[in-house]
Amino acid sequence: MNASRRLSLIAVLMLSLPPSRPAHAQHAPPWNLATLMAALRQVRSSQASFTETKYLRLLNQAQQSTGRLLYVAPNWMQKQTIAPVASRLTIAGDRLTIERQGEPNREISLRDYAQIGALIDSVRATLAGDLTELSRHFTPSLTGDANAWTLTLTPTDPKLREMVAAIRVQGQQTTIREIDTDEADGDRTTMAITPEPR
Repeated sequence: MNASRRLSLIAVLMLSLPPSRPAHAQHAPPWNLATLMAALRQVRSSQASFTETKYLRLLNQAQQSTGRLLYVAPNWMQKQTIAPVASRLTIAGDRLTIERQGEPNREISLRDYAQIGALIDSVRATLAGDLTELSRHFTPSLTGDANAWTLTLTPTDPKLREMVAAIRVQGQQTTIREIDTDEADGDRTTMAITPEPR
């Protein structure tokens, strides 16, 4: 797997950070994409545990990892993998830092990877509830209701479509419960998310 593809998967998986505080209102507004984005904008930070399962076409057995996810609005995210191998991915502004047990740390400028930068910006736009930014690189569509919704992100850029076919974010109110990522080559990743109490 080349460096560009690895970075694309890193960016996609960062999408799994869940808002931790549900939005409350006396009179619930109509449920639509604008309503969901408005609710996500209220979340300034969150943390969760995750179990990630990768289904690779060339392997008969799925690969599983576990860890924690952290998000601080508007543009700081971290994925801490605990098992099977400790690693940490941090995105701050336009910098991606990769820390992996037994390897030297790597720091990458997202400006040097146009498609990866666009993908990460769209991930952050989802967490920040920024529909305008999100729509720059994806066609978002929302199904379901506030208690069980699915946000499907389809890349509009041809080069992004070479890496990712679609991302499906499932949630309840403002809590993200699962992320399914379909890669263009047929591989698939599912991440189950459990918000941690604040």
